[in-house]
Amino acid sequence: MTDEHEHGALRDEIRRLGPWHHDIEIAPGVRTGDPELAPPPDPVLGTPTIFQPYPMFAWLTNSLFERGMKGRSFLDCACNGGGYVFAATALGSPRAYGFDVRRHWIDQAEFLARHLPSTGATFGCHDLADLSGLGLEPFDVTLFSGIFYHLPDPVAGLRLAADLTREVLMVNTSTLPSRHDALILSKESDTLLMSGVHGLAWLPTGPRVVAAILGWCGFPHTRLVFDRPAENGWRRIFIVAARNAETFARATAFKHIEQRRGVAERTKSAIRRFRDRGYFKSR
Repeated sequence: MTDEHEHGALRDEIRRLGPWHHDIEIAPGVRTGDPELAPPPDPVLGTPTIFQPYPMFAWLTNSLFERGMKGRSFLDCACNGGGYVFAATALGSPRAYGFDVRRHWIDQAEFLARHLPSTGATFGCHDLADLSGLGLEPFDVTLFSGIFYHLPDPVAGLRLAADLTREVLMVNTSTLPSRHDALILSKESDTLLMSGVHGLAWLPTGPRVVAAILGWCGFPHTRLVFDRPAENGWRRIFIVAARNAETFARATAFKHIEQRRGVAERTKSAIRRFRDRGYFKSR
């Protein structure tokens, strides 16, 4: 079969397995995020956000560890199409396991595994609650992305992942801002592709809530990578947590993030002070 025919067959399979979240090149010019291969927008959910897992993950892990993911095992909870698992193995992880509760995403991951160099990458289709019964060896690094706010008991769910993690736990979640630190009830569909499967879910009100839970799970040292606006008044946060403070000793990238955030917070504080003193009132 010629390259043209092979690429045509790959594109057909990408189209059949859509929609995709992860944009990954599996052959020259053949990408899972190609807009021409995407299905029509879902009438309820619209078009999924498409992103490339490798750049962000490479930057994070190379900032944390002198050798990045080389020699470090990796667990991806709610792995979607497996993009971060393949990023981990490409960066030198000898053992990477991803799972998701929806067969749709695992079908994508298994398709990619057939066409990418993925030594050490394995996948499973199961609920987070089943994780502790699989007899898995602990992992050095765990990603808990896009799952916290879909769980009926996110505290217990995060603890399951933490108990299987040696060094670093990364949490990416939606939040619903409030003046109070809390978990806010969020009922959702248990059938829509982009939702959870339990119907009952909880949204944290901000990074402090997630950091407090991480501390209780044995990961008291945290760095906030980003906290940015999302749709419908929600926000999206990414927190990296470590068991030991020494993990962040060489993470100069995090120091730069914190410096920029410090400047932003001081600017906001100054604006509030000037507003309180009446400087912004019309004259």
